[in-house]
Amino acid sequence: MGKLSFKEFIEKEKAADSRIKSFDWEGRKQFYLNQIDVLYKNVEDYLREYIDSHDVTLETTLEEIEEEIVGKYEVPVMNIYIYGKHAALVPAGTNMIGTPGRVDLVGGIEMRRILLADKNRKRPQLFAAMSWTKKQRKQLEKTTMEWLSQKYDFIWKFITDQPDIRFLEVNETSFLRSLQEVLDG
Repeated sequence: MGKLSFKEFIEKEKAADSRIKSFDWEGRKQFYLNQIDVLYKNVEDYLREYIDSHDVTLETTLEEIEEEIVGKYEVPVMNIYIYGKHAALVPAGTNMIGTPGRVDLVGGIEMRRILLADKNRKRPQLFAAMSWTKKQRKQLEKTTMEWLSQKYDFIWKFITDQPDIRFLEVNETSFLRSLQEVLDG
């Protein structure tokens, strides 16, 4: 490897780093926090009947998380109490592969992942290869920058386990079923 090719490598990495640093990470974090608020409001609506009858208690606390590039920030954790059982909606972060945000529904030993995903997608779209052609790299970079620019219509979706990984929209039925599953663990 000659000096010229190493210099080209350095310039390419500098340009990529500049694109990442110039991205609006604060806006992305605020988008994520706003979407968490939407999810929690929906969960409260799903549980309204049980909250009103005092069968379910909700409590929101703040926790600090730290993400590479984004830094430290506080996220709300929604705790759900049902007659001695406890589950929580715990934000995992916005700097994730394949999603601008994830919240975990945790209870006992069970957990369900809830991702922000394009409302039209039925499955995750991930790229993996041992080597890339220049054309493939350009397409991946274009797709990544589109994704980072939030050109999708994101909604909250559960992601199923392997081998048949799919997205399931978070709605009253899917949420209550998942909550029951993590509590029964």
